[in-house]
Amino acid sequence: MLPVSQQDLTVLPGLDVLGNGNHRAAGISSDSQHQGIHTHYSAPIPPPPFTQFQRAAPAHGHKDVASAATSIVSLTSNTVLRTCHALSKAAVPFGALITPLPDLTAQSSPLLQRSPTACSACGAYMNAHCKVLMKEDKWLCSFCHQQNAVDIGVQDLRSAAELRVEAVDYIQQDMTGQPVNQTAETLAILVDTTAAASELQAAKTIIKQLLQQLPRAWRLMLLTFSSAVSVYQLGHCGLVTADVVSGEWQPAVTSSKQQQHAALPIHDPEPLHVASLQSCQNAAENIIDSWRSLGATRASREQPRCLGSALAVALHLLAASTQGGAEKADSYGSDSLPVPQACRPSRVLLVTTGPSTKGPGRVPLSNLDRGQGPDDPQAAKQAEQFFVRLAEQAGRAGVAVDIVAVGQAAVNVPLLGPLAQKTGGLISTHQRFDELSGASLASALMRRQGIKGFLDIHTSTGLRVTHVTGPITSLDRTNLSSNSMQRHSKPTMNACEMVSVETGQAVAMGLEVSRDLQGDYAFLQVCRRRYAMLRVQVVLSWRSLQGGWLQRVVTRRMSTTGSLHSLTTGTNWSTAAVLAGKHWVRQAQASGAAQKRKAAQHLRKQIGQHVSQLVSQAGGGPSTWGALTWLAPPPPAVLPPYLHSFVQVMYQLQRGPMLGEVAGHADERALLHARFLAASTPAALLMMAPALYLFSPATAAFQQVPALDLALGPGDTVVLDCGNQVFTRTGLASEPEAATSIHVKMEAFLGQLMHNRVPAPGVLRLHQDSPDVRYLATRLMPTYGDSPEEQQQQYPALLNLRPEQASASQQHVLPTDEPSFNQWARSLRINPTGAVDNIMEAMQSMSVKSELNRPTEDKPKDLQCNAVEV
Repeated sequence: MLPVSQQDLTVLPGLDVLGNGNHRAAGISSDSQHQGIHTHYSAPIPPPPFTQFQRAAPAHGHKDVASAATSIVSLTSNTVLRTCHALSKAAVPFGALITPLPDLTAQSSPLLQRSPTACSACGAYMNAHCKVLMKEDKWLCSFCHQQNAVDIGVQDLRSAAELRVEAVDYIQQDMTGQPVNQTAETLAILVDTTAAASELQAAKTIIKQLLQQLPRAWRLMLLTFSSAVSVYQLGHCGLVTADVVSGEWQPAVTSSKQQQHAALPIHDPEPLHVASLQSCQNAAENIIDSWRSLGATRASREQPRCLGSALAVALHLLAASTQGGAEKADSYGSDSLPVPQACRPSRVLLVTTGPSTKGPGRVPLSNLDRGQGPDDPQAAKQAEQFFVRLAEQAGRAGVAVDIVAVGQAAVNVPLLGPLAQKTGGLISTHQRFDELSGASLASALMRRQGIKGFLDIHTSTGLRVTHVTGPITSLDRTNLSSNSMQRHSKPTMNACEMVSVETGQAVAMGLEVSRDLQGDYAFLQVCRRRYAMLRVQVVLSWRSLQGGWLQRVVTRRMSTTGSLHSLTTGTNWSTAAVLAGKHWVRQAQASGAAQKRKAAQHLRKQIGQHVSQLVSQAGGGPSTWGALTWLAPPPPAVLPPYLHSFVQVMYQLQRGPMLGEVAGHADERALLHARFLAASTPAALLMMAPALYLFSPATAAFQQVPALDLALGPGDTVVLDCGNQVFTRTGLASEPEAATSIHVKMEAFLGQLMHNRVPAPGVLRLHQDSPDVRYLATRLMPTYGDSPEEQQQQYPALLNLRPEQASASQQHVLPTDEPSFNQWARSLRINPTGAVDNIMEAMQSMSVKSELNRPTEDKPKDLQCNAVEV
């Protein structure tokens, strides 16, 4: 197997969803949630009737067993082309999405209190696709075909869960002997006091709500920053005191301990600066009430803000506090930043209203205004090196950094991105503080389920991993004896580390065929088949915050085919759309498309070429676009129905805020890139193609409708879910009581929509007359350039209206130069499935339209049904 290059390992933060679980037997449910670790499973799996040489495959009748593995490792297709040349020419995405903690409510896989059985040759684990020799007490590896002795006994082998299901969990005692308890986490809160008085007051209210939601055993540290850094002492009740550090302070590069402490005039962070919430709740609230704004003497982005120094001070004090004193901390500028030996996780919550304008990490404001790159490359490079160094050292110390940016000023997300990426934190931006709440921040801070994570991928001979993208980092192979590697003796070249283990995260894995899978190579005597079955095994392991070391082993199987049509029709296009989207966004990060418009335009062109190639290969056949002549160009390819949703998602991706012109600033695009690349399948699909919900007065409930500008009628109340942000628009109600009822129902619907979504998406509440409605309208697909027949086919609700009503709705569509989905598809020489392009369809549409002009009561019953179907 060829190794994965370091450039292919992309480190990104994650989007998280928390859930609760119930226990049941070895079955699972596809619509359930799964949180953390379960310490038992209720009933053993009945032993299969083994013969002398029999495959211990899972029963095909158990849908629960199949959904367990697919929820964790979702393949784009269960089939693969036999030749590498054919697969390289195919435009079908090939890979998988790995979700360490899927959204499952019941226990999805058996939990065994022992270590997995590994192959002595390749290190892969025993799984449901292995052959078993019962009399010889051996099993045959499904990856290298090595015979291995079974060390769990014949009686246990008959009921071994890993030989019955594709997904198995193993729980063991932690090697350190020290439990990791999330309730003992240390949190440092950094607040920017350069905000306006009203904004700072809102921030103080939210932070006090946050402290009330956190566990009482959590330890707290409070810091504020403007032109200097203030570290508050929590040991004094009724008296607010703080130690002030210069805004120009930065970690020493030397390893001299004396120089470090001489530069930072804080020697002992405990018990003055760090205390448990149970003991310092009143003191913390007094300190928060004492914060004062500097006043609006200049623009928000120009205020003196020593963001880099504040982060460096907080990280230094956290590392020192988890060691029991600053005298045990080495130089923060050296490579030997102390790692907490007490197994006490730490977090930093940074609340800022603008970029760093003073001290280390400062970037000239002119760099933020340029669309083609920084105005001062040298200053940008120095600032990037400073934050990357802090991120690396914080990651080694086990400190996660979460950044919340509020306001209209850009905070330079591309600069702060590595800080959150390499530490397992995240960045979120909000226009106003009222979009936040203490409960949502508390859920985001408590989202972590494990630390010291590890990911490895085993593949059959002939398969190769091309890239791994997500909340991971490259594996330090010089220190394979660390705690995260002691459970996995033979890591492959695909092995990497997970910066944190959180629900809702996903890792994208690309695959390719490295050699042809036919002829004598594919004829394996052990399989007794002409063509071999290919397998992929994903090994996930981490240290649970509930205690113990968890290993999750999932093995998936793929068959080979020589037909491209069989591959396209059997592809899971939802997974393929997310995998393709993450590929293009990863390309956008590499090319700097967030700041360079030409790079983004080039990517949009490449997406169109890829879609055109895919539709041509799908074999949709030529359309009846017009009469063919010898001089006429070839007719456009017909878009197959099973590809329509995939192509529509690609259209939304290339025009949306991540690659299009919707997002106005590079900060927004960079933030969306980071969030999207670590998001799970549901969240990633919403970020590419939002979901629109329209309030129906007839049913008094919200119903999902196509996300088209046609649906945004005057007076309608809608909710648009974009994954990371939710827009609401309330219409004009004739009576106050009706408006109040709609508002109550909308708030209840928002609660259901955002239940257990961590971090909670920001909610932007708009009124029909608000100028910010344009942000919602730009996320909807335009239909201005489509014919009335095409608009009716895309939005069938128009067929239920009278002609004058339908015409009025179509006239409310705002004019735009942006091409519609049908126009974009035709520019790629694709005939979209819903378009009316031949004479027969046009005549049928005209016939239906003439019948719709009649009153509803005069229509025949069968015609009414047919009209809705058209």
